[in-house]
Amino acid sequence: VVRIQLGWLALTLRGLVVVGIAPATCAAAEALRAERRGELTRALPLMWEAYRRELIPAGIRMLPLMAVQTLALLMLWQAAAGLSSNPAIMAVLGTLGAITAGWASVSLAAIAVAPRVRDQDLLVTWRLALLMPGAVPLRSLALAVLLAAWTLLSTTVWPLGLLLGAGLAIDLAVGLLSTRISLLLDDLSAAPITETPTVPPS
Repeated sequence: VVRIQLGWLALTLRGLVVVGIAPATCAAAEALRAERRGELTRALPLMWEAYRRELIPAGIRMLPLMAVQTLALLMLWQAAAGLSSNPAIMAVLGTLGAITAGWASVSLAAIAVAPRVRDQDLLVTWRLALLMPGAVPLRSLALAVLLAAWTLLSTTVWPLGLLLGAGLAIDLAVGLLSTRISLLLDDLSAAPITETPTVPPS
């Protein structure tokens, strides 16, 4: 995980963070998936190839959700900091921010760790990604909680975050979502399509 984390950092910085973070995350997920299959020999060449391939497609698909995630986290921070004098408003902001941030995080994870979600047309990718937290609720809830706990720990113990931060977070997403999403999409593909009977004209 450490070498993948360092590769993720290098690729993210190469894209000046904003442009680089989405393809770097997809590249790290691809390397971690290969590692779980026992097919990973050299992480950096694989990540570099995936990064170049996903530079534009992943950015288009993930950056809008990242913006939503950032706004939700700002709402959560505002509620936690008590910037409003009205406790009811803070409670609503905190709840809405937490739910939106968790949902956006799982949707982003679905795009990053599942190539079959990411390779669809743009609107189909967004639809699948936004539906995934509801399609696999227990795994999504577990991932959201684990990511929140890991983010808190990584920001508190910054050397740990520097060495493992995003790499371990992406590994958690791969472990919880990658295979399950693939099986779910296989089931959807195999499901018979029922045709609506046509009524003959009178």
